[in-house]
Amino acid sequence: MKILMVRPRPSPETIGLQHLMIVEPLELEILCALKRRSDKVVIVDMILEKRSFESFVLEHHPDILCVTGYITNVSTMLDYCKSAKKILNNIKTIVGGVHCEVCPGDFENESVDFRVVRNAARIFTALLDHIDNKRHLPPGVYVKGNTLENNILPPFEFNIPFPDRDSVAKYRKHYFYIFQKKVALIKTSFGCPYTCSFCFCTVITAKQYFRRPLSEVMQELEQINEKEIYIVDDDFLVDQKWLNDFISELDRRKINKHFLVYGRADFIATHPDTIHDFAQVGLRTVIVGFESFSDNELDAYHKNTSAEMYKQTMRVLQNNKIDCFATIIIPPEWDKSDFANMVKAVKILGIHFVNLQPLTPLPKTGISFPEEQLIIPRSEYEKWDLAHVTVRPTKLSVSEFYTEILRAYNSILYSPKVIFKYISSYNPAMLYKMLAGGYKVSKQYRLKIKEARQHA
Repeated sequence: MKILMVRPRPSPETIGLQHLMIVEPLELEILCALKRRSDKVVIVDMILEKRSFESFVLEHHPDILCVTGYITNVSTMLDYCKSAKKILNNIKTIVGGVHCEVCPGDFENESVDFRVVRNAARIFTALLDHIDNKRHLPPGVYVKGNTLENNILPPFEFNIPFPDRDSVAKYRKHYFYIFQKKVALIKTSFGCPYTCSFCFCTVITAKQYFRRPLSEVMQELEQINEKEIYIVDDDFLVDQKWLNDFISELDRRKINKHFLVYGRADFIATHPDTIHDFAQVGLRTVIVGFESFSDNELDAYHKNTSAEMYKQTMRVLQNNKIDCFATIIIPPEWDKSDFANMVKAVKILGIHFVNLQPLTPLPKTGISFPEEQLIIPRSEYEKWDLAHVTVRPTKLSVSEFYTEILRAYNSILYSPKVIFKYISSYNPAMLYKMLAGGYKVSKQYRLKIKEARQHA
């Protein structure tokens, strides 16, 4: 069969990580690796393509459309399925991705034939056999009318094949992450062993956590051509023994890569020797979930850590010349002084790059608000991007809240000291790309400020 796999183009309404990072569609590369010998797969990355989605359907005339995405992509994914059905009456449509796994009801639509709700990386071949040869529908795949309430999901199976990275060969040179050029992705674990209330990651795997065998991870790393590696685990810095073994194997196998990982502040602070050893074999950047500089807020988020520890976290990273990308949550209760205190804390710690995320009650997480406090309807999926203000602020107007977010970004990211660090540390082309992307995000925030004032 001919299979068209598509990564959706972000909505213009989605505030823009796509302006600062575009990474390979790892989930589609994994599915491509599960095709049968008789199947022909074409992957289309609509983030990079300038052509219309419909033009690819007309060009390839696929038997199957497979599209994956996040909560912000729901409407676009449904539009793609509707368009494909209008062009080709007999095409079968498959949707998947983490949002579909948790909220399959959002994809209940006449244009969607199959929703992959669990174990996509294990059952995709069986689903193709079902479509092609009328074999048994694999468990964890929903057809029209199926719901989480009337179906028993199979147990999780966390084994995955190596992705078919050649399937996106035409795009690979365009994948980057802020300052890192030509970035490849690898996943070494599934889920997270922690229980932060705001996090969607533990919902996806029903609070289960699983690591891939180290030998398998090393074998996959040895097959990746790119030097810049983004390890997309929900938290890579978890198990000290596993991490020490990982470091030893990198050294023993002479794997020369640069690594970008997610990690908790408390692990970094309490394992300085391990972080030092990791830096010696390629750790260059850690995305750290600081979340807040208030212990009361950290307790409310179930972070099980303290803000006082952050000084040691940054000391460890700075001593080893490891870049820190900090994520910080902005709750709706903040006033202007809270924003000012956050900016001050960030600068004192020497953090030069931040992602400020308005507290967002993603579905089925431990964060919830009454519907009357939501200022963005659940149906406007493209705005649930962890950048829009979804909950009405209690001490500031919506426009003031957006203004404070933008002001904080400008103060942290574009101070003379930080600009000098950018110029002296990073590739000029990537620096230009980052600054251009930052300008586009700022423009989106200014538009939100204007819209909020008009609706006040």
